[in-house]
Amino acid sequence: MSLFSRIATRTSLSPDALVSVLASLAAGALVALMVRLNATLGVHMGVVASSWIVHIAGTLFGALLWGARVVLDPGRLHAVDWHRIPWYAWTGGVLGVAIVALANVVVPVLGLALTLSVVIATSLTVSAVADHFGWFGLPVQRMSWRRALGIVCIVAGVVCVTLG
Repeated sequence: MSLFSRIATRTSLSPDALVSVLASLAAGALVALMVRLNATLGVHMGVVASSWIVHIAGTLFGALLWGARVVLDPGRLHAVDWHRIPWYAWTGGVLGVAIVALANVVVPVLGLALTLSVVIATSLTVSAVADHFGWFGLPVQRMSWRRALGIVCIVAGVVCVTLG
């Protein structure tokens, strides 16, 4: 059931849904900032070096968060069954480096708004296709005319951003 379906059937959002929406809004703002900051670093250091530095900094921050969790909530630690992790789950880091490198090249040319509007439109389209076919173990959510219309509206938004 989609968030909007849950909203339509209730008078208020559940606390979990509200926190998730707020976290998504924060993530969206952080993505815009991250892409711009990474591109600035790329202009000064070069695409490959800046991508490497960004991921080293991210690794260190991730280690800090992991360490804080171990200290603050040691009861939630559990053993990992490494053999049950699908092979494709290990490719996220490679894709992250590729995304940072590509954005570092594109943002100085297209600007932040156009770059992110194209990225978001493409991400939404690929996500809808992945949902439709249940790729990567996702639950199947068939393409509906409303989803397709949403994608068309996002693409129309990209056209508007492009034309300024």
